[in-house]
Amino acid sequence: MKAFKLLFMLAVLITAIAASAQTKIDTLTNEKIIQLSKIGLQPSVIITKIHASFNKFDVSTDGLVNLSNSSVAPEVITEMMKADTKVQVAEANQKDMNDPNTIRPTGIYLYNPKDSLHPLRRVDPTVTSTNKTGGFGAALAQAYSAGLAQGQITSSLSGAHSRLQIEDANPVFYFYFENNSNPRAESWFFASATSPNEFALVKFDERKDSRDMAVGTGNAYGSSLGIPNKIKVDYDYSQEAEGVYKVTFKEPLRKGEYCFIYASSTPTRYSNDKVFDFGIFGGEVVDKKKKKK
Repeated sequence: MKAFKLLFMLAVLITAIAASAQTKIDTLTNEKIIQLSKIGLQPSVIITKIHASFNKFDVSTDGLVNLSNSSVAPEVITEMMKADTKVQVAEANQKDMNDPNTIRPTGIYLYNPKDSLHPLRRVDPTVTSTNKTGGFGAALAQAYSAGLAQGQITSSLSGAHSRLQIEDANPVFYFYFENNSNPRAESWFFASATSPNEFALVKFDERKDSRDMAVGTGNAYGSSLGIPNKIKVDYDYSQEAEGVYKVTFKEPLRKGEYCFIYASSTPTRYSNDKVFDFGIFGGEVVDKKKKKK
C-alpha cells in the first residue's frame, strides 16, 4: 500500500513538472487586461502580470478611452503605457542598428539586406604569417647573381579558405571610422585612416593550405614593399554619413579568396599584420591557363 501511494505521488509530481515546463509566457493585449479587470483582480496583480508577460497594447486615444470605459484601473493603464513605450524604444533601436548608416563599433561590415535579423556582419581581422621570399628558384637566382636577383616577398594566411564565405558576387561592405587620437589596438586602422581610399582589396593566390599575396620584392641588398597592382581589385565607395562609407564593386567578384588590407606599409603605432579576409563562392571561375593565353 505504501509503495502504491509513493508511486501515485511520484506520478502527480511528474505531471506537475511537465505541466510547468509546458507553460508559455502570455502576450497581453487590451482585451486580456479588460478581462482580468472584470473578474476583480487587484491592479497590483495585473501590473505584476504585465511585467512578467510579452505586451502588445493599443494605447492610442481610442484605446485609452475603451480601457477607461471598461473599468480598467488608472494605475494599470499607466503601466500599460510604460510597457508600450519600452516596446517602441526597443523596436526603434533595433531598426537603427539594422540601418547601415547608423554608426557602430569601427571596422568593416558585410551588408546583406536579405538577412532581416542581422543584415550587418562584422568582417573579423586575421593575422598574416611571417613574410617569405621566393623559394628554391629565387635562392638559386640570387646565388648566381651575387644577391642582385629580385625575390618576391609574400605574406600568407593559414588555411585555404576564410571563415567568411559569401555567395553574392556583388557584395556590399560598410567601413566605419572614428576620430580618436588614442585608439585601441584593434581599431587603430579605422582611427588612423579616414576613408576606404587608404585600403586596398587583394585577391589571394590560393594554395592547398594557405592563401598568399605578394607584398613586395627584395634581394640581398634591400627590399621594396608594396602590393602589385595586378592583384588589386578596384572598388567604388561613397560617404553615407559621418564616418560611414559604403563600398561596392565595379564588376562582380570572381570566385576566390580576398582581403581588405590597410595600404600603408609603415604604420606609426601598431603592427600592420592584419587583413580583413573573406571568400566568394558564387562568382565566376577563372581558368588560369586560358587567362595566360
